[in-house]
This record gives sequence, structure tokens and C-alpha cells, in this order.
Amino acid sequence: MTRRIRTFLALAALLGASRSVLGSSEELPYIAAPEEAQASAAEEAAILAVIDQFMHAVTKSDNAAMAAIRLPGTTTTMERPNPAGGMQVLHRPFPAPAAPASSTAPAPASASAQRERYWDPVVHVRGSIAIVWTPYEFWRDGKTSHCGVDVFELTKQDGAWKIGNVMYTVEPDACPAMRPKDPARVRPAP
Repeated sequence: MTRRIRTFLALAALLGASRSVLGSSEELPYIAAPEEAQASAAEEAAILAVIDQFMHAVTKSDNAAMAAIRLPGTTTTMERPNPAGGMQVLHRPFPAPAAPASSTAPAPASASAQRERYWDPVVHVRGSIAIVWTPYEFWRDGKTSHCGVDVFELTKQDGAWKIGNVMYTVEPDACPAMRPKDPARVRPAP
């Protein structure tokens, strides 16, 4: 059993134990019941449209498109294999939009040089905040680089959903177990 699965099961057990000690969400109205945390179909579609835009921007290496759908000060947290062994967690500000291209600037990387797709997203919404948890696959130069889990924190401002923070795992050996059997579940469409 992988460390992530053990951690997830421990958190689920802890949540169950806390509900049995504290009572149900009916007794504690500030704890949302799972059905209350689920997004309406329209809200979920709007949130996933932002995630689709993010994936298209990754594929095109388009930092300006990413900036349009995220909040200023967005951060990225990544867990990836440590070259010295084990895993490492890195936290950094999200890259700033690239400067406008000039005639002396190097040509941008090919849009097909990288691609990211996701499937089976889980969306939780409460008021104007949302979280999307989803497995993903990342390709570089037409070959799978790795799979993992993306977690997006979003907030709705002026009627539009924006990404506040991104967390993800880099799991080079996880793709065979993570890939969906049905390719129709993969988003966004190319």
C-alpha cells in the first residue's frame, strides 16, 4: 500500500472518529455534510472550465493565459521524487507571465512539446471557495513523463472562478495504475 493511500485512509478514519465524537453535521452546522459541499452542475461546469483552460495553457506553455485565470500571488506546492532518495516537497510562487515576445526573443517551445490531461475530478464548493482534486498525466515530447494528483484551490471573485493555489504530486511510476480505462473520461478535449 502506498504512503498516499495510507495517508488518505488515516485521514478518512480520523474524520469518521471526529464525527462520532463531535456528533453529526446536523448538530454542528458549521461542518458541511458531504452533499452540501458538492457543487451545483452549473457551478461545477464553470470551475472545470477554468481547470480545462489551465491544462490548455500548460500545453501551450502560455503563462499569460494562466495569469488570466489565477489570482495574484498564486503559489505552487509539488511533491516529487528526491534525486537523493525518498520524496521532496517544494513550495514556490507561480511563474509570472512571460514578457511580450520580440523579434530577438527565442522561438517558443512547440505546443506539442508538453501536454497535461486529467480525469475523474472531485469538486467541492462552499460559497465562493472551491477545491478540485484530480488525477492527471503529463507528457513531454510525445511520451509520458509522469502521472500524479492535481489539487486546485479556487475562489469566485466578480462572478469568475480564479485559481488561488495549485498542489500536485509527480509520480513517474504511477501511470499504469492511475490511467482511466475509458479515454472518454479524460479532459480537456484536445
